[in-house]
Amino acid sequence: MLMVTTVGHESDLIDLLHDLIKLDYDAIDAYDAAIERLDDSKAKEALAGFRKDHERHIADLSPHLSGMGSDVPSDSGAKSILTEDKVKVASLIGDSAILIAMATNEAETEAAYRSASERDDIDTMLRAKFEQGLADESRHKEWMKERA
Repeated sequence: MLMVTTVGHESDLIDLLHDLIKLDYDAIDAYDAAIERLDDSKAKEALAGFRKDHERHIADLSPHLSGMGSDVPSDSGAKSILTEDKVKVASLIGDSAILIAMATNEAETEAAYRSASERDDIDTMLRAKFEQGLADESRHKEWMKERA
């Protein structure tokens, strides 16, 4: 089940940053669910590293959001349940299904960072952070697809 995200298409930059941070928290929640359910220790190790990338995204984007006078989200919100549930259901089938479910989650995050990086109302530093996020998400997704 691929969910189409609207994150990355916000007209307001504050809303975009807020939603990207929540999306990264959502990814962390899904990673926690996947790591807990995987049998393959090498896959667990790789996913733990990918999880750290999402923590870095939050750390990179939070100062921009707070610098604009906005509160920074501290969790993912309700959507997290949906991405975690994909992983939980996939775990009934096995490691390959978990990785495929995670790849679909990463495809959403990749699309959000792609859209964000294409905006024309962001400075060079923020664009670089969005592009790094995009590169991370692409790398995560491809690794999961190949491993599955």
